[in-house]
Amino acid sequence: MSKRPELLITSGPMSGTRFEVGPGGVRLGRSSSNDVSIPDEELSRNHCLFEQSGESGIRVTDLASANGTFVNGEQLGSDSRGLKVGDSIEVGSTAISVIGEDAPLASRPAGVKVAATIDLGLGSAPAATPQGEVASRKPSKAQGGRQRTMIANVLWIVAALTVAAAIAVVLCAPRESEKPIAPVVEEKPEQKLVSLRYEKVEADASRVFSYRMEIDESGVLRVAFDDVPGENRHVDKKAKLSDKAKKRILEILEKPGFAALEDEYVGSSVEDENALKSFRIRVVRWNSVKDVLVENTQEPDAFREVRDSLEAFSRNELGIWAIQYSKEKLIELSDESAKVGDSKWDDREVEYGNLSAAVKAYKDALFYLETINPKPDGYAEIKEKLARTEEELKQRYEDQRFLADKAMNLGDWEAAQNELKILCELVPDRDDPRHAEANARLVDVENRMKKARGGK
Repeated sequence: MSKRPELLITSGPMSGTRFEVGPGGVRLGRSSSNDVSIPDEELSRNHCLFEQSGESGIRVTDLASANGTFVNGEQLGSDSRGLKVGDSIEVGSTAISVIGEDAPLASRPAGVKVAATIDLGLGSAPAATPQGEVASRKPSKAQGGRQRTMIANVLWIVAALTVAAAIAVVLCAPRESEKPIAPVVEEKPEQKLVSLRYEKVEADASRVFSYRMEIDESGVLRVAFDDVPGENRHVDKKAKLSDKAKKRILEILEKPGFAALEDEYVGSSVEDENALKSFRIRVVRWNSVKDVLVENTQEPDAFREVRDSLEAFSRNELGIWAIQYSKEKLIELSDESAKVGDSKWDDREVEYGNLSAAVKAYKDALFYLETINPKPDGYAEIKEKLARTEEELKQRYEDQRFLADKAMNLGDWEAAQNELKILCELVPDRDDPRHAEANARLVDVENRMKKARGGK
């Protein structure tokens, strides 16, 4: 079995550093938490990952870096790239070469012993003597023909060795950027998710359905899918995840059995050779990459559980759960919501909250039709009804707010209390800023009324 290649930094802040790729891989980047930390401003905090490949190979994976990872001048995408001796990797302003065990000694970093002659300033050094020969030295006439005594020679050698040792200590002391690299162990490193990508493709001669879910390093979730021609439905949505949602993603990825899955499960379609059913989940953590492909074969249970959970998670976070219904079912749901909106509009004078209920119903009706193309008959009419209802609600809120302000300015706290209660009923949604404002003023008025009664 041949020796696994090593990596040598040939240019950049740590030029000359040589390192091996062990079983746990080597993570490289600007952050001090990396196995190889390089003070290069063009590097991302966690830039790339080197891993062992097979019995004697290595590979590199870009960790969603800002400036990319290049192998022989070609930028890596989301896939890993196998490396061989002679390949050149560029990250930021740092260049790295893949070298074999027979790499020249001169390429090794500081600290590797290389023969050298040090001039101590005590006169010309004697010429090197070939191994096996005995050097002879005759005193010159310029030196008075006197040979050094044995004591003088010993003192000269001791002095020379002392000065040489002092110089060696200074020259060989590692600079800040050349200090031995030691991995920094963080608490629960498996919790550091860098990125996640889940892809699903189902295709045959008549239809292509593709689904893509991504979470980037900044915690932004994006889902895009296309059904062509099929029902000709297209969605592309994204949102920033909360800390609670990020924790949920980590829980999904920790499902039993997922970490032990192999890299590929690939078969062939028996029914249709042109058919494709492919699933892929790629998880990049701070110190590892898990990439599993399942194509035209039965899914392992652990894989299916994770991808089903990921799809459910994205539907809930982005409000796109309607994609699980057919076009006909979505149109039916839209029609039902539009009828509720019409009913609430007609009864808008009966209860203060009916206008808000009508707005919500019309919004639901449009939501059901969001992924359907072309839009069915009645879509434009629902949009017009929604705009009309929102304008009516806005006008009523402003009129009612005027009455509440007037009562408060006059110090008529009972009247102000009644007007503010009506405001809260007009907009009952507690997440609506208008409701929050009206409710805060109502609390203030009721506190004034309690103080006034207590003072009597």
